[in-house]
Amino acid sequence: SPRHGKAARMSALPQSYLETEVLTAPPQKLQLMMIEAAIRFGRRAAGHWQAGENDQACEALIRAQKIVTELVNGLNRDESPELVGKMAAVYLFVFRNLMEASYQRDREKLDDALRVLEVERETWRQVCQRVGRESGSDSAAAVLLPSLSTTAGAAAGFPDASAGFVAPDAMTRFSLDA
Repeated sequence: SPRHGKAARMSALPQSYLETEVLTAPPQKLQLMMIEAAIRFGRRAAGHWQAGENDQACEALIRAQKIVTELVNGLNRDESPELVGKMAAVYLFVFRNLMEASYQRDREKLDDALRVLEVERETWRQVCQRVGRESGSDSAAAVLLPSLSTTAGAAAGFPDASAGFVAPDAMTRFSLDA
């Protein structure tokens, strides 16, 4: 399928290419990349379970959990608290299901988390397309995109976030491609 093809291409890309893509991507694209990475790790866990590789499945689920944690922590709580609360609840549902899937080796819990992440991925694909067609910022995207202090952004190697968007500083703690 096209989704698997892109994941395979992404994992085969040289690390410097991915670093450049992360450092130059607009915030909404970074959000999409993080969601895609969480999905990729979730699917990888399912594959490991199927192969009887429980330790590797657990590691993949931990990677997915870390990404979802960054999605929760990155919500811009200064904008639209009600919407942010709803998004936090969605991401916490995903996180909880990933944890339960890991502890119980429960494929159904993993599938529930992946279904939600796939909806999120489609939403952020649409945001990326819309922002690409329009000039200016999208207020809904500003609420949902991670917020980044100038210091955190500079430390992570991201451009100044003067537009109110922030790139996740998670890139300094874990890799999206491995």
